[in-house]
Amino acid sequence: MSATKEFKAPVTKRKQKEEEDFPRGGASGLTPLEYKEIAHQADTSLFSEPGSKTPAAAGAEPAKKKRKPTKKTANSEVSFENTFDKKKLNVEILSFKRLTEGTKLLGCISGISHGRDSDLPELIVSLPNNLTGFVNISELSDELIQAAGDTLPDLKEQYFIGQWVQCVIIGLQYGASGGAAASGTDKQRRKIILSLKPFIVNAGVKPVDIAVGTFVSGAVKSVEDHGYIVNLGISGLHGFLKNSEAKMYQRIKNNDKPLAVGQVLTFSVLSMESNKKTVQLTVDAMKVSKALLGDKFSFSEVGSIMPGNVVETYITEIQDIGAVGKFMGHFDATIDYFHTSKGMITSKKEIEETLKVNDKVRARVLYIDLASQPTRIGLSNAKHVMGLTQPNTTESELGSKVFPGKAIPIGRSFETVTVKRIDPRHGLLCSIGGVDIPAYVHISRVADEHLANVSATGKFRVDSTHRGVVLGYDPVDGLFQMSLQESMVDQPFLRIEDIVVGSVVKGTVAKVSDKGVIVSLAKNIRGFVPLLHCVDSAVTSSTKKHVDEKFKEGKSIKCRVLSTDATEGRVILTCKDSLISSKHPIFTSLDNITPGSLSDGVIVKVNAHGCIVSFFNNVKAFAHISELQETHVNNLSIFQPGQVKTCRVLDVNPAEQNMKVSFKKSSEVDLGSVEVGSIHKAKIITIKKDLIHLTLKPSETKAVIHATHLSDHIGEQADRIFANLKEGMIISDLVVLSKDETRGSVMVTKKPILVLAAKEKKLITERAALKQGHVYPAFVRQVANFGVFVEFANGIEALAFRHSLSDASEAAFVRNQSVLAKVLRVDPTDGRTEVSLKPSDVSSSESVLFQGEFLAAFFKQLERLAKKADSTVSVGACTLADVKIVGNDEWTISYSGNKTASVAANQVKEGKTKAGVKCAAKVLDVDFEQDSIDFTLKDSLISAEETKEAKANKFSTANMSKNLISLAALQKAQGTVEAVVELVKDDYLVLSIPEVNNMIAFAATRSLNNRKDRFIGYKTGEKVKAIVAYVPKSQGKGQAAERVILSIEQASVSPRNGAAKEAKKGTSGIAEFEDVKEGSIVSARVANIQLTGMDVHLGGKVFGRIHLTNLADTYAPSETLLKNFKKGQLLKCFVLQVDTSNKKIDLSLRPSRLAPENHAVVHDPEVKGFSDLAAGGILQGYVSNVADKGLFVALSHKLSGRVKIAELSDDYLKDWKSHFTVGQVVKAKIVNVSEAHHQIELTLKASQIDPSIKAIQTLADFTKGEKVKGTIKAVKDIGVFIKIDNSTVSGLCHISEISENHVPDVSKLYAVGDPVKAKILDIDMEKKRISFGLKSSYFEEGDAEIGEDEDDEDAEGSEELEGASDDEDVEMGEDDSDAEDVEESDEEVDNIFAGHDNSDSEDAEEEEVEEETKIADDDSDVEMTDAAPLAVASGFNWDGKDDAEEDTKSGDSDSDDGSDDERSSKKKKAKKQAVVVQDDTADLESQAPQVATDYERLLLGSPNSSYLWINYMAFQLQLSEISKAREIGQRALKSISFREEQEKMNVWVALMNLENTFGSADTLEEVFKNAVQTCEPKKIYLQLVKIYERSSKIELATELYKTMTKKFGQSSKVWTGFGHFQLHHGNLEAGRELLQRSLKSLPKRKHIKTISKFAQLEFKYGEPERGRTIFEGVMSNYPKRIDLWSVYIDMEVRNGEQDAVRRLFARVVSLKLSSKKMKFFFKKWLAYEKDNGDEESVEEVKRRALAYVESLSA
Repeated sequence: MSATKEFKAPVTKRKQKEEEDFPRGGASGLTPLEYKEIAHQADTSLFSEPGSKTPAAAGAEPAKKKRKPTKKTANSEVSFENTFDKKKLNVEILSFKRLTEGTKLLGCISGISHGRDSDLPELIVSLPNNLTGFVNISELSDELIQAAGDTLPDLKEQYFIGQWVQCVIIGLQYGASGGAAASGTDKQRRKIILSLKPFIVNAGVKPVDIAVGTFVSGAVKSVEDHGYIVNLGISGLHGFLKNSEAKMYQRIKNNDKPLAVGQVLTFSVLSMESNKKTVQLTVDAMKVSKALLGDKFSFSEVGSIMPGNVVETYITEIQDIGAVGKFMGHFDATIDYFHTSKGMITSKKEIEETLKVNDKVRARVLYIDLASQPTRIGLSNAKHVMGLTQPNTTESELGSKVFPGKAIPIGRSFETVTVKRIDPRHGLLCSIGGVDIPAYVHISRVADEHLANVSATGKFRVDSTHRGVVLGYDPVDGLFQMSLQESMVDQPFLRIEDIVVGSVVKGTVAKVSDKGVIVSLAKNIRGFVPLLHCVDSAVTSSTKKHVDEKFKEGKSIKCRVLSTDATEGRVILTCKDSLISSKHPIFTSLDNITPGSLSDGVIVKVNAHGCIVSFFNNVKAFAHISELQETHVNNLSIFQPGQVKTCRVLDVNPAEQNMKVSFKKSSEVDLGSVEVGSIHKAKIITIKKDLIHLTLKPSETKAVIHATHLSDHIGEQADRIFANLKEGMIISDLVVLSKDETRGSVMVTKKPILVLAAKEKKLITERAALKQGHVYPAFVRQVANFGVFVEFANGIEALAFRHSLSDASEAAFVRNQSVLAKVLRVDPTDGRTEVSLKPSDVSSSESVLFQGEFLAAFFKQLERLAKKADSTVSVGACTLADVKIVGNDEWTISYSGNKTASVAANQVKEGKTKAGVKCAAKVLDVDFEQDSIDFTLKDSLISAEETKEAKANKFSTANMSKNLISLAALQKAQGTVEAVVELVKDDYLVLSIPEVNNMIAFAATRSLNNRKDRFIGYKTGEKVKAIVAYVPKSQGKGQAAERVILSIEQASVSPRNGAAKEAKKGTSGIAEFEDVKEGSIVSARVANIQLTGMDVHLGGKVFGRIHLTNLADTYAPSETLLKNFKKGQLLKCFVLQVDTSNKKIDLSLRPSRLAPENHAVVHDPEVKGFSDLAAGGILQGYVSNVADKGLFVALSHKLSGRVKIAELSDDYLKDWKSHFTVGQVVKAKIVNVSEAHHQIELTLKASQIDPSIKAIQTLADFTKGEKVKGTIKAVKDIGVFIKIDNSTVSGLCHISEISENHVPDVSKLYAVGDPVKAKILDIDMEKKRISFGLKSSYFEEGDAEIGEDEDDEDAEGSEELEGASDDEDVEMGEDDSDAEDVEESDEEVDNIFAGHDNSDSEDAEEEEVEEETKIADDDSDVEMTDAAPLAVASGFNWDGKDDAEEDTKSGDSDSDDGSDDERSSKKKKAKKQAVVVQDDTADLESQAPQVATDYERLLLGSPNSSYLWINYMAFQLQLSEISKAREIGQRALKSISFREEQEKMNVWVALMNLENTFGSADTLEEVFKNAVQTCEPKKIYLQLVKIYERSSKIELATELYKTMTKKFGQSSKVWTGFGHFQLHHGNLEAGRELLQRSLKSLPKRKHIKTISKFAQLEFKYGEPERGRTIFEGVMSNYPKRIDLWSVYIDMEVRNGEQDAVRRLFARVVSLKLSSKKMKFFFKKWLAYEKDNGDEESVEEVKRRALAYVESLSA
């Protein structure tokens, strides 16, 4: 409802009756003379001084009647008192019977709950004289309901117990009998319905009666920047509450939260604005309680009196139960004895001592009943009412803020309650022993028997003492409500709220039903025992019979309280003896439960997955089937509802309200015998998905193993092992990885290398055991973008960064993969460990044992899985074979009767052999998968003794044991052997060891840490040096999997016949590092491509590096240079440098190096050393690192220069990091070179590099009287603040200097972002101030005017059309009439081409050209900085230095050439505050933060700097502290001033980037929603869609764009951004459809801008011909829009069709435009021809220009 609504209190029956009692005809019964005299006496009485006597009182004769006496008036004396005796005001105690609708009262909130008649929340309000009212949420305020929507607010967040409110009675609900005098249970149904709505509470209040000190109620209507607008419900008047006046209330009373829309409060008026329409309010408790009305203030009528106002009252009469007074001269009121300043009044005498006649006292209005005659107004002089507080319960609590109702709760009994006053028909006023607050006992609560009145001499006489119990507290009267009834005092509890869940109570059986037992606990309180809880056992068919026998009506029983619900009046009990006598703690809330806790619960439901268990207070938990008993559950029927089970908590999640428990007793399992690293056997209990549940033997401890921990070989082999497992099987060799004491379970593994480590006592179970430089077995715990986390055992983890994962190729690790890790460093402070997983790093004597086990276990597992191989053979054994077929590629032989096998061509007998020949064959390999055997027939591998035994048809294993002993000795000594490659398989090599009787051995072609790539160059016949890694104990029949394992390295491979080195060499003939010579040209293959260059493989283990600066003689963006290279591509390279000490090789692809005699001119010369550099030199380089201190620019592969933040640009770059990326080409000037310190300082300032470019101007560059162009930065009441273009100078144009005429409202003339031309009126160099003038008289007729921007973007500011020349300014507008042309002198016309080389004359003349508007190429909002992702280093910053992040992906560039990347659009929309931007990065430059405390120190000085906050977040992300980064972001939002909107927005964007990179979709959604509520929604949407685009989340970006077009359908920026997105990603048709859709939604004034932008997009990403067609259509309708012509021309120039460009120029110069505009286009045309044409075309342009000049002078 609006504030202008009027509320009229309903007319009561009493009022109607009194109106009917007036005499008919309206006669008063008095003569005019008598009436006049009485009126005179009344005036004298009202306006005379207190205590003065009226004429009647002084003995004057009363007026006599002048007419003939009648019976009615005969001999009667008329006086003022007698005339009004029937309307004499008596002090009355408010009661329900005396209440009328429309009565206004001052109340105090005593409770907040759900309504008795509905589920809607309501306020319980205490009213005077022990009355209670109820306010439904719908009667609080209309604003609250509108703001709430579908979700009702929590009233406890807006209101508090003890809060004073103004309210009005809108309804009285009587008992069932319909009358106010209803008795019995009907009295309990009586209800006073209240409303707090301001327009009802303040009904009848006139605006003139709102003055300073007025106590008034209002609802928060809206939240503004500086405070709150308050709806007072008074027509033509509203209030404003400043933030400063609400601060204290918010902190103390509102849970430190801002006020909510719709929240109703009581205010005090501070002041009235001059417009008489707005009042300034306060809600500060101290100010409100002490507010007073002025001495001369008087309410204009009684309807304006509001409860809560403090008035000066003159006491006129003392009565038995109070006093009568008068305030403001003519308003009568009463004060009852409950509301005097003394507190407890026991007699009339005490009233007279406290309130004396004619005394002037201050009192607060308690209520006003306008419907009564006379109007009843109740006042209170009580201290707690005057202070709007509550009295203290005891002296010890003086000064405390304990609400008495909480200090002494309902149900508390007292032994000493003393009667102090007797109201015979009402009750007793008593004092409580030890309590300072008195109590009142209603007559119905005095005794158990009914009393009509209380005798003054009976049992309850004055000063008699009794036992009593507290029934409640009345905060308005400041009294406790008590009962002296013995039955009440002896009751264990009075309310359901007093019953404690879990307590043991006694009761009497009231009724037995089929569903349970009803138990009487106290008077009017009953509990219910469900059938499930009637017996201690499970519920069966006989349970009901047992219940009937156990529970008889009237029987006394003992129960325990399961749960209570006061709102529903429900108490649930249990009679289960096991729960009543339980010694375990009870669960009543998930918040206080910890894993491992024990408690007794009842099974309420059983399903196939387990049991649901119920505890106290409706707390439930789930026990999985695996947790029901120690052994496997085969029959769930043994678990039945009703059973009591002792449960052990496994896991609890209060946020999601779930808990998992176990029936198993972990205390019976001794985990001390199950140490981490110990080896056990186990029995499989269950197999679920990829987990196997086990029971360790003999401890019976529960254990779990993941499927990937069954083998070192993850994939098909591990899957097959898992598939072969069955429940009940026994598994051996299980190593305990970790154990959980609270769950009583352990995690185990069967990975062979971890089992071997445990057996060899090399498994890491304590972090202290880690030694730097040593290699340990581990497994992959997690794979992240920046590296791989590995775990050893016992939860000990380490991190391998990306650069430590692989030697050359990209690493490919998966979770739970077995690896070997070499410890690089261990942080002694926090234990953080960094490891390397590079195969070259982990290849050491320590790893040989594990590498051997890796392959040995592979064969053993294959054999167990296959179970098909010939059990009579073993590797290395010989047998007699029959040659069946002799082929060129292979031979076929038969053995053992009819078995056949193939022999490879390189394993056949030397010399000529025919089919049918019998010879000895030796087993090289047994393939379990193919069920085949590989043989060799080579005489060199088969000894004479083996041949002899073979011919005897025996499988020979002669000398095998002797050979194994020899190899075992070599293994122990870590000795090497020479081996020959016999067979090359996919995963391993088959070798022979000549020095050990040609013993057959095996070696892996893939390592633990490199499963992706096979070793290079293995061929049969090659010789290798190898270390014996594994030797079986025996190798006989049936032991085909028992094999000798060797460990070899790639570098050791060599072919026979002494040609080893040639086999290892790559295409360049390089095998060793020493083979590379500086100055030589070598061949190499591309191994890896990064933003800063390429890694290439030269051969063997030799790799080199090609830096970006050495890729070409002409620099280009890294993306452009690197896109021509592919992984594996063969290159010719020049060796620049060979660093022998660091094993580094630098190479070059520059043509000037590879072919110096043929190379063209070198555009970017090579920087060989410091001698090639000198201060002042200008050169190009590549950005190698974007650090906090500035940029680092690579000038060569070994030299880099630093660019400080202050040297990045002439302009102030707030978010400067977003302007630079690694690999970006920059042009720099050398500032300083220090070879001694190895330092090079550079600058990127354009003014330093090119002297013709002017630097940013400062205050000293301007003079008084100069006319400048600028932009409105802020609009204030005193004027506008203007920032001069291309400068850092801003100042004020006072309102008096804006116009010749008076300007009442500046905001109607100018808006932030408007371009203006101003005159400098004054410059104060000392105070650094400048003043401007905008009056038209300051400018001559010839001065250029600033054109209006027709295409305002949502009234925010202008946008810029891209495509117009970057160095020229063009007037925008289409009303270029011939009348505008001003005759110019011949000299001016001749200067059309003068100063084309940026001379000073051109600069002066260009000031007259109007500013051109562009459509920004950047699709983000013009005010917004690009939302660059947070930069996170690729690893721990151990040394605190900034490292280049080589693996960072480059962002997509929207530009077609380098110039587009460097072009930044002008931003016409600025901040609301015109403040000169201060660079907060100065501290960072001088003292870079190294630790968190450095950032905290800087933030103390610059708390509003989003730059510092975001860098602090990035610092935490470098430490992988993602949660801390989030916390810092939230701190920033709270710390940054609300005025710094852009700073807050920067932090929001950083948080969205963080969640997009490291968080989940849910966390990003939450941050996004909060940002939208805080910042301008469209800006946040645009930033988020850019984040999605950069992170290649195309689908999310598309969906968000669709949402934006619906939400911001009238924003051209959104439509063009969506179009750019679609076209850029190749969705041409979808992008083109957007143009038609946008024109249906956008205002007509934005159509041209939008169409022009889509035309540009067609030129850029689509079809230029389509873009050309669109432009032609626009230009045909707007031929004089030169801004569009300029864009059209630029698009054609970029397209490269010279004929089309020249035709456009010719069309434009043929238009009738002003000379200035013609000058612009001629100069633009001339510049184009100079760059792209020839002398003839240049002359043609000049000829046309001269012709135009002549036409002007003609």
